[in-house]
Formats: sequence, structure tokens, C-alpha cells
Amino acid sequence: MLAKPLLGLLTALRGFDALFRGLTSHAGDSVREVPKLVRKRQLPERIPIAIKLALTFTILIGIGMITLGFLVGSNQTALLEEQIDKFGNTLVSQMVETAREPLLANDHLDLEVITNSMHHDGNIEGAAVFNDERVQVVKTGAVPSSPPTELFSERRAIYEWGTPQQAMISYISPIVFRDVVVGYALLTFDHSVMNKAKEDTVTVVVSSILLMLLAAIAASLYLGKRLTRPIDQMMLASRAFSEGKFDYRITESRNDELGVLMQSLNRMGEGLLRKEQVEKIFSRYVSPQVARQAIADLERVEELELGGRHVEASVLFADIVGFTSLSETLSPQEISSLLNLYFSHIARAVHFCGGHIDKYMGDCAMIVFGVPEECENHSFKAMACAWMILELVSEMNKRRRRQQLVPVEFRVGVNSGTMLAGNMGSTERMEYTVVGDSVNLASRLSHAGNPGEAILTEQMLRGKRVETRIATARHGRIQLRGKKEPVSIYQIIDILDPFREAMREEIVRIIESTEIEAA
Repeated sequence: MLAKPLLGLLTALRGFDALFRGLTSHAGDSVREVPKLVRKRQLPERIPIAIKLALTFTILIGIGMITLGFLVGSNQTALLEEQIDKFGNTLVSQMVETAREPLLANDHLDLEVITNSMHHDGNIEGAAVFNDERVQVVKTGAVPSSPPTELFSERRAIYEWGTPQQAMISYISPIVFRDVVVGYALLTFDHSVMNKAKEDTVTVVVSSILLMLLAAIAASLYLGKRLTRPIDQMMLASRAFSEGKFDYRITESRNDELGVLMQSLNRMGEGLLRKEQVEKIFSRYVSPQVARQAIADLERVEELELGGRHVEASVLFADIVGFTSLSETLSPQEISSLLNLYFSHIARAVHFCGGHIDKYMGDCAMIVFGVPEECENHSFKAMACAWMILELVSEMNKRRRRQQLVPVEFRVGVNSGTMLAGNMGSTERMEYTVVGDSVNLASRLSHAGNPGEAILTEQMLRGKRVETRIATARHGRIQLRGKKEPVSIYQIIDILDPFREAMREEIVRIIESTEIEAA
């Protein structure tokens, strides 16, 4: 009964195994996301398969035992009745032979001797002889007072009488001489003996059935647990995989279909674990937003094409001031540690403000807001992030100066506008980024200010009603390469929005986490 469901499950697991093998073998080209934290789903109330199997086995065995017991009991009862009837008919036949001549001779004394001798038999409760007119001639012991007349015929008859406490059964046989009925012989037996024998037979059968049912229940529970133990292990494995515990493995080894299923689940776990590891590495090379976008496109990986769409977004460039001279005074290891420290903290600030780091370009970080995840408030978030980055860098430099370490200064340029967002590069290797005149302008603005300044255009300041949420100072007009007309630019002085306090608190947490790691 379980063969078809097991084969179906085996086929499905083999399909999953092939799928995950394909995913892991092409992890460098395409990755499907598995969430790091999977919500634990509450399983519905269920009846274990072991109980179901035990119940099924018990019902089947019970039905079989009850049917067998009924047949055995009925057969034994019928056999017992047949034997008693045969015994009664045999004795009454003997009485007929001995009573024929005395009845024809009307010898009452011999008839009394015959009935008394029959009654003295321990199995016979009474005896009687009737003439051809059904009139009782002699009797001894228990004899029915008025038996129905239809019992007196040319054939033998059986008559049950008495009380429930003392049941009797009488066997009546005609006495025939030369094919003429000359009288009747009657023997009475204690019917309660036969009833007791029937009850004993039923008791034995029922007791046997109950014992067999108890044994069947115990055996069914044991077999059910033995049969469902591998299924329970596979259920635990699937639950562990759904909770993100891909290192869970089934240790039991079996040489049957369930063993193949277990091996398939283990291979699935290995594939999921490998895929998760690849995804973790992949998420370190690109932002989570871009990773989610790439994973969302995994279903149509063959349809991915170069190009994109025009979007309204904001872009921010954070550039280190004097990086060339700084790299000449420090070793490569020190430069690497310095960049990692500052850009790690900047990444936390960017994430807090709702943006993502598009790429690192040496000593510069390109940060995007409003794409690939749309955000109507992207302009303000970009400005707030620019202010937060400079405040965070200023706090870090204060602590580095107290520790007599080299500080690092940043210049920030931020701009909003229409830009092209999509897959850029070649069909063999591409990246999701933004390009356009608005992006180029933001990059040039990052070089237009002084160290510790965040520069934006007047057009960005006046757009989308952000002017009242930030404090700015006019920086002047500059001529940018590629622009015919000078561009009016402003410097971000402070944030006037309540979001400022949340950013200050986050800056404190970032600095404190650095001190804890250093300790």
C-alpha cells in the first residue's frame, strides 16, 4: 500500500536533488536566495503514522480474530449440540428397543424397571413411556407434565422445557412394531449442562480473542514504530531544512526505498548548505538589495539581457581626500585595514539610511538610493546619509587623533535625477548599477567641496520638498566638465528632521561597537 506514495516521494526528491546539484554547479553564474532566518511554522495537530499503522493493524487483526472466533464458537456450539442430540437419540433408541415388548404385553412392571434403570444413569434426569394414544403409562424423574401433542408423531422430536435456572431437554421417539406406532419413549436430560458447555466455549473463544488483540496491539505498536522511524527521521530532516539548519544529516543506513530517500535528503541538505554558503559569499560582493534582485531574476536566468530602465533615484559618492599621499606613508596592510575600517562603518550608516553601496572604486564608495527598491523619499535619505557619513567620520577621526593614529577625511557629492538602472557589462559578465548624467554629476560634486563637506546641486535642494528638512549653505557656482552653464551648488550643514536624533544614536552605537571589537 505504501509502495506508490514512496515511489512518488522518491521521484520528487530525485528531482530536488538534481535541481540543487545544478544550482551549486553554476553558483558563480546564478544564485537563488534562501533566507537566513526562516520563520518557524507551527505544524498542525496530527496523528503519528505509527499510531495510524498500529490502529490499522489492530483493526484488521481484530476483525480477523473476531470473525475467526465467531466461526470457531459457532462451529463448536453446533458440534456440541450435534453430539448431545446424537447421544440423546442413541439412548432413546435403546429405550425404544427394550420397551417395545413390555408395552405390547402391557407389562407395567417391566416398563417401570426399564424407566428406573434409565433414570439411574447419571446423565438422564427422567424417563417415561406413553401408549399409542399418548397416555402416559409409566414415568420416573423429571418428565414434562403436558408435552405438546405435535411432538408425538412417527418421527423423533426434541422438546426444550423447564425454567432458565433449570433448563431441560427431552427426546421423544415413537415405538414401532411392524410399521405401526404402538407407543412413545421419552428421555429427559439436563439442558443446563449443554448451556454451560456453550458458555465455556464462548468464554474460551472471547478470552483468546482478547489476548490475541492485546498481543496484536503491542506487536502493531512495535512494528509501527519500527516502520515509521525512518519516516520520522526524514520529517525531522525536512523540518531542519525549513528552519535553515542545512547541516542536519540522517545517520541511519538502509538498503531499501527508504534508504534511497534518506540519501536523497542528505544530498539535498548538502546542496542547500553549499548554496547558502555561496549566497553568503555572493552577498558580500554585492549589496543585499542587488542580491535580492539578482535572485529574483534566477527563475528567468536564460532571459537576462543587458540594458535597463530609466528611474528617478539618488546617488552619493564618498571619496577619501589625499589618498595618494596617504598610501605613500602607510604600508599596504595598513592601507587595507584603514579602508576596511572606514568603509565598514560607512556601510552600516548607508544601510541605516535605506541605501545600498553599489560598488567600491579604490578610495571611493558609490552609494545609491531608490533603486532597485523604489523609494519616494530617496532624495532626503541620500542627503541625510551624506551628513551621517561625515559626522561618523568626524567622530572616528577624533578618537584616532587621541590614539595618535592617522585620520582620514572624506568629501561627499550627492545628486538626484533620472538615470539608467539595469544590467551593465557583457553577456558573459554583468553587474546591476546605475549610469547617466546625474550619476556623473554626483561624482564630480564629490571633488568640488573641501574635506569634510557634502555638496549637492540647487536643483536637488529645491526638488521634492526637502529644502525645509535640511540646513544648507550656498557654496557658489562651479563650472563642471561637460556642462555648458555653471552649476549652483550647496553644502549640507545639518539635518532639521527628527531623523537626525536616530542617526546620532546610530553613530554612537557604531563607534561603541568599534571600541568593543578593539578591546
